[in-house]
Amino acid sequence: MSPRSSCSGANKMSAKIWILNHYATAKGTSTRHFDIAKELAGKGYDVTICASSFEHITRQEKKEYRNGYSLVETHDGVKFIWLKTTAYRNNGLRRVMNMLTYSYRAYMGLKKTGESPDFIIGSLMHPFAALVGCLLAKRYGCKFYFEERDLWPQTLIDLGKVSRSNPVVWLLSKLELYLYRNADRIIVLFEHAVGYVQGKGIDPCKIVHIPNGIDLARHDRHSGKLPAEYELWFRQHAGKYIAAYTGAHGLANNLDAVLDAAKITKEGNEQIHYLLIGDGPEKERLTERKRREHLTNVTLMPPVPKEQIPAILQQVHVGLLPLKDSPVFKWGISPNKLYDYMASRLPVILLCDTENSDIERSGGGVVIKEQFPVHLAGKLIEFAANPEGTKRMGQAAREYVVSHHSWNILSETLLSAVREDGTALTRGL
Repeated sequence: MSPRSSCSGANKMSAKIWILNHYATAKGTSTRHFDIAKELAGKGYDVTICASSFEHITRQEKKEYRNGYSLVETHDGVKFIWLKTTAYRNNGLRRVMNMLTYSYRAYMGLKKTGESPDFIIGSLMHPFAALVGCLLAKRYGCKFYFEERDLWPQTLIDLGKVSRSNPVVWLLSKLELYLYRNADRIIVLFEHAVGYVQGKGIDPCKIVHIPNGIDLARHDRHSGKLPAEYELWFRQHAGKYIAAYTGAHGLANNLDAVLDAAKITKEGNEQIHYLLIGDGPEKERLTERKRREHLTNVTLMPPVPKEQIPAILQQVHVGLLPLKDSPVFKWGISPNKLYDYMASRLPVILLCDTENSDIERSGGGVVIKEQFPVHLAGKLIEFAANPEGTKRMGQAAREYVVSHHSWNILSETLLSAVREDGTALTRGL
């Protein structure tokens, strides 16, 4: 992409950054860009996040629109433009319409702000949002950063959701390459994804690795009082060794491996109990499987607000991170729940055939790469018998996440890329 002469942020007190993320929020889940933006705003940046106000997790509208289709709010110095989009209940046509209405209203709405951005970050929560970011950057002659959250369409292929010969795969591949070539920077969340992008013929100097992270102050602030139903549950399960999973219940999350391990430990160690918190397309089937197989050492609980997770994790002994055995994970992983576990001083057990993970680097847990159920059961029995050793693992996990995954550190990676691009975003530069 050719240099944009209108990007004169070096002569400005505060450069403008627009972030397009359909699912961004100021609290709860999907706070990645809000957390980055707070760090930038605290250093004098003018940051606007454009997001849909329709909540994907709850399938509910979270704003009230009296006139028009957009609302503007400010949270901790970050401006949010909320867009009203088509409501949906499942992954059908109405969800596609939700994506399209977001994309159209984001493009039209940002044009009407009367502002001229210096940087636009288009996040691939779905391809249309990133494409709109690219088109707006061309319109304003500013820098475009393409953030590829998942490696579309490769993730869809490797998880078995679509065939490689599907016409949608061809279209997504062309769009991915277009965004790569037209981006000034490509942000990836997975460390080894640098190799994936480079394999598409892209200059590796354009690629920036910014994994997920955690707002440690917010996490620690919410580590206190338990929700009432969980306070009762933990009293009822006093003396149990609790292995917890918090997150989506989908095919990629491989929770059947956890239930398989539960069958083994039910016979070998009745002290171990599995707590699965969340929702998703597999939740009903997993609940029925638990009932049918009499897995009394498994509890499936509904999702809770993100703010309640730290208090719950304070009461458990180990964090579980099961993933489907799929080639997509060779590019690395960066799930938010991992950093929630680590910040809570929990040793983590990862089920995934991946190399050089944060768990291995930190010494904050173990990685199981094959025969997931048998080895998971064995490790849990081992952990339950060695509380001092697992406590040391949990402390190592906490120290690692403080040093490598706090947002004040990760935001500096973005700043370094910006400075290399020749546009100063900090005051006084």
